[in-house]
Amino acid sequence: RSPSHFVQSESETPGGASACNITVFSRGKPLHISSQPRGGQQEPVRSGFVMKSTGQNALTGAFCLAFVVIVWGTNWLGIKDALSVSPPLFFTGIRLLGGALFVAAGCYCFGRTFRLGKVGRLRILCVGLLQMGCGLGLSLAGLQYLDAGRSALLFYTMPLWLVLIERAVGHRRQSLFELTALFAGLLGLLLLITEGGFGIFSGNITGIALLLIAAFCWALGTWIHQHGPSDTDIWSRIFIQLATSGGFLLLVSWLFEPSFDLARSPDLYGSLAFNCILATGVAFAAWYQALSDVSSRLASQSLVLVPVVALITSALLLGEEITVRVVVASLLISSGVILVAWGAPAKVQTHAETT
Repeated sequence: RSPSHFVQSESETPGGASACNITVFSRGKPLHISSQPRGGQQEPVRSGFVMKSTGQNALTGAFCLAFVVIVWGTNWLGIKDALSVSPPLFFTGIRLLGGALFVAAGCYCFGRTFRLGKVGRLRILCVGLLQMGCGLGLSLAGLQYLDAGRSALLFYTMPLWLVLIERAVGHRRQSLFELTALFAGLLGLLLLITEGGFGIFSGNITGIALLLIAAFCWALGTWIHQHGPSDTDIWSRIFIQLATSGGFLLLVSWLFEPSFDLARSPDLYGSLAFNCILATGVAFAAWYQALSDVSSRLASQSLVLVPVVALITSALLLGEEITVRVVVASLLISSGVILVAWGAPAKVQTHAETT
């Protein structure tokens, strides 16, 4: 009943090897898809139809990455403004719970069902609490003490900490290339945290410590996620991690932060809506769509632009000063992160991780 069918045939490759050709006929029009040598290496894809589809995927992935970088970069400014009236853990908890509701609504509209697998349940919860609970919660706590641009730069050092975790816990020996990248990143980090002289124990040390701990927690969560199987699909994992981490942070906020009445702060509604819908729900969807369209290595390298966007927008909109020292530190940290991502082994993604 379908208007399409395919035909398999034999032919000879330019090297003289026998090959299996797959030709798809759509409504009577032949579309040559691939040529697979018998016992040899696969020939390049020759179909204009497939090339067009690949180009469209790459364009979609690039658009999604640009959206994520711009939203996550500029969001540091909005959060900085919101923290002037809201406690950081309370704001993060509401943001995560709102993002979970948005993800649930989106999955319902597209006919997806949540399914918690039997393998790696505890690992999913631990990764969520480390990355979204501790990582995002502590990063916002640190943002209270520093400007938005420098805070973003400190938080996005997480790939550098992942290298150290792999060496200390996983006992993986890094190559000279990775060690050079790590040295460049740590040198930039040293320049950044000692800005204004070597008075590292200044009033900013609390913010610096909180942001570095947040980056370390995110990296540790990444390492735990990479070293264990899980049969739970990606959207179920995101929903579970957002919901549990948001609830955990609200509990901690209720125990330790000053009481806060959201109804008396209508100015926060816009920032919370932006964070729940765009910065969490839509941005996560765009991020995983990008991972299905481009390589994970390219996607990881593109995140280096998030603190760059935060630095530039904070200077333009908030008048934050960007010194030569900050520029050099940014270049060193960004170079280190890019080189770490480039030198890391490419990860083969499963279908569940990209849908």
